[in-house]
Amino acid sequence: MPTSELLSDHALASAIRYAKSAGETLLARPEKLEVATKSTATDVVTHMDTLAEQIIVDGITVDFPGDGIMGEEGADVASSTGYQWVIDPLDGTINYLYGLPAWAVSIARVDIHTGDAQVGVVYAPALDRLYFAKAGHGSYLNDSLAPLTVGECQSLSQALVGTGFGYDSNRRAGQARVLTTVLPIVRDIRRIGSCALDLCFMAEGLLDAFFERGVNPWDHAAGGLIAREAGALVSGLHDKTESSEMLVATNRYLHADFCRILESVTANSDTSN
Repeated sequence: MPTSELLSDHALASAIRYAKSAGETLLARPEKLEVATKSTATDVVTHMDTLAEQIIVDGITVDFPGDGIMGEEGADVASSTGYQWVIDPLDGTINYLYGLPAWAVSIARVDIHTGDAQVGVVYAPALDRLYFAKAGHGSYLNDSLAPLTVGECQSLSQALVGTGFGYDSNRRAGQARVLTTVLPIVRDIRRIGSCALDLCFMAEGLLDAFFERGVNPWDHAAGGLIAREAGALVSGLHDKTESSEMLVATNRYLHADFCRILESVTANSDTSN
């Protein structure tokens, strides 16, 4: 579907509008950020996260009355339509706090009966990247008419792999143990700091694979759709769907082998971490 036709979809066009509005607000960050902590001392939230979420929620409330809303920063609205918006207003808050450009606004509209995202948008204004997708119609970057396509890497030994780490020190220790097995058998590892962008980079062919434990729906709802529409396989382990237990995303060549390796190493690790 050409981008012009795709953008006539009301939900997708609205999600792009919300993401751009929130992203432009985040770009105009104040010199001093108000910072608080959440699950641990290293899990931070700024007042800009909260402001960006409110901008998105206000738009959805007007344009899609009756739709549910789930936001990382606390937005929680029940659905009467069968649809729910899943929002991460600032994915990559630590990057944002330090002035690194790898952060994004992530918005998806999900069918609550199937759990499948219908549209997804990930906007990284500091990188000038707007990724968007509609289920069954491909994923796109900025104004390109060419749909995104995952890379064709066929060997894990040549794969550039993205991952992420949790904020709890015990979980990080477990993730480090997994890395000691994964790192020697791949080309290299990248830790970018935004699950949404990792999945979009995969869709764009900038990464060959991505895995992370401890993700939440708002981390991957939009990016997962964008990656899938570019040809990625996105799952959990042991033929499960992706969840906080594990998210794995690769092209069709790497998926089975990579899942087997992760299944083996996590079985031999402390899975409580």
